[in-house]
Amino acid sequence: MRFYHTLRWRTAIAFTLLIVLSLGIVSLYLISYVRQTAFHDLEEELKKEALLLANTVAPYLSSPADLPRVQELTAGHGAIVDARVTVIALDGLVVADNWEPPALMEDHSQRPEFLGALASGLGKSTRLSMYANQHLLYIAVPVVFEAATIGVARVAVPTAVAQARINRIIATVAASGMVVALMSVALAFYVAHRTSRSVRAVTEGARRLAQGDLEHRVEAVSMDETQELARAFNTMATSLRDMVRNLSDEHSKLSAVLDTMADGVMVIGPQDNVELSNQAAQWLLGLPPLSSTENSFMSLVRDHELQQLVSACQHTGEQQRGEVELLPHRRYLSAIATPLPDEGGDRVLLVIHDLTRIRQVETTRREFVSNVSHELRTPLASVKAMAETLEDMVTADPVAARDFLGRINREVDWMTELVNDLLELARLESGQTVLRLAPVDMKTLIEETLSILQPVALAKQVTIEWQAVDSLPSIPGERSRLRQVLINLIDNAIKFTPAHGRVTITADRQGNSLRVIIADTGIGIPKEHLPHIYERFYKVDRSRRDRGAGLGLAIVKHIVQAHGGQVAVESQEGRGSTFSFTLPIPGQ
Repeated sequence: MRFYHTLRWRTAIAFTLLIVLSLGIVSLYLISYVRQTAFHDLEEELKKEALLLANTVAPYLSSPADLPRVQELTAGHGAIVDARVTVIALDGLVVADNWEPPALMEDHSQRPEFLGALASGLGKSTRLSMYANQHLLYIAVPVVFEAATIGVARVAVPTAVAQARINRIIATVAASGMVVALMSVALAFYVAHRTSRSVRAVTEGARRLAQGDLEHRVEAVSMDETQELARAFNTMATSLRDMVRNLSDEHSKLSAVLDTMADGVMVIGPQDNVELSNQAAQWLLGLPPLSSTENSFMSLVRDHELQQLVSACQHTGEQQRGEVELLPHRRYLSAIATPLPDEGGDRVLLVIHDLTRIRQVETTRREFVSNVSHELRTPLASVKAMAETLEDMVTADPVAARDFLGRINREVDWMTELVNDLLELARLESGQTVLRLAPVDMKTLIEETLSILQPVALAKQVTIEWQAVDSLPSIPGERSRLRQVLINLIDNAIKFTPAHGRVTITADRQGNSLRVIIADTGIGIPKEHLPHIYERFYKVDRSRRDRGAGLGLAIVKHIVQAHGGQVAVESQEGRGSTFSFTLPIPGQ
């Protein structure tokens, strides 16, 4: 105990001397800093007052008749700011002053603050005023009226004012220093008291650490070997805590990775229980949230192919691979079962990858090839048959030969149009088409399109009605592609409308979009076909009479979407169809 008592006093005395020395250095710095700051603040204050005076007297200084008004304003300003204020003309003559009569004041043209104000916009000086018999701080600024300097406004205060402020602040600093010194002595004794408790604190900390309190730390407050002991203890406690936290973080990271993976992951134990399963696996296999009791893989996953895959992996101890199709959602999965041997028995890691999208792409590719082959087979067969026939009748029947040549040309044109549509659709679907946008007047474009298709309608005895508001806003778009949209939709409406029917085109503004509607009184589309009407190569059975390949509406859809719009269709079988598309209006 005597050692602890001596140590406490030595520490207290050393700490007190250190605090007093530090306070002395800080106090000297603060006094210097306060002096500079006080004078700087006073100069800024005088500058603002001088600018205010300059702005006040500027309208009157240029007129000799208004000089009494300048003296009146100067006197009033000086009374308000409690300082000496002076207005000086450009020639150095004093126009107004609130301390001395201007007529008795000497020429100020060589005063440093006057010269500084005219040279740089701000003049200042400190000197003895013979009239006031004391040192004054002068601040001067130019008086500007209608972009011309017409004089100088000056404000001055005794330097004793600033010194008084400084003295008050120094007194406050000194008093604060005494208070801090006294508090430091008390703090030194308190620190010395804490130092004597360091060994006891380390002992108590070791006991609590042994009890499992890894967050407990020992206060290292002493300045001898006991501080090193406390630091070593705290380092050991921190290492233990970090090890536990790292294990927890690794577990959290593993859980986050598993939960965000697109592939499903499951761990099946030796007793067929699901020990681990991420969200992707539960979604792919259509499993409910796993409970803590009934997690049997065989009862959860009712697919014999997956069950056989896991069983084979457990029995052979070798990796098993397979592809399965889950019903009723028609989901195609690739599964890999990998053995995880351990002391508790063989576990199986089951990784599931969704192949549904790949299969759909393959199916789409096969359908595309089949559709193209189907569409090209008929015209190619016709061209071949007509060419063979033509070989035998070129000289025998020239009229029939020319007819066959015309048919061949039409079939070739049809195949060329099909290939061009396929290329156009491929570019649109891949996003490689770059639109050359320019303002398009849709009203004019619709009317131009109708003039092209009007002969087709007359030939079929179909009436076209065009309804539009007085003015439609221009939209950014590629004119040729928008014309292609209108031609496809209006031509389809005419094509599937019987004689004496009617096709109505409407365009108006709806909110932030321009909407174009093409309605007909034609044969209509069965309800079950409407969701697929904008798909490529899709043709309603009733329209198989037409030579179209089923690409027009798909091209319409992609052109409109490339312009930021949407397409829609409504139809009732036997009563007509209504196709529409919207295009965004800029600046909305």
